[in-house]
Amino acid sequence: MAKRQVCFTIEEEVVKKMEEIRENTGVPVSKQIELALKGYKIEKVEEK
Repeated sequence: MAKRQVCFTIEEEVVKKMEEIRENTGVPVSKQIELALKGYKIEKVEEK
């Protein structure tokens, strides 16, 4: 499957949340967007 470059606008609120996730996990915003488009969601799981 070939990769294509796309451009789109993201709400500022969503970007801030993604930047916070990047600071906490080290996952770049671009990778978070890629995962979201594939249907994945990054969530914090509390260990017991």
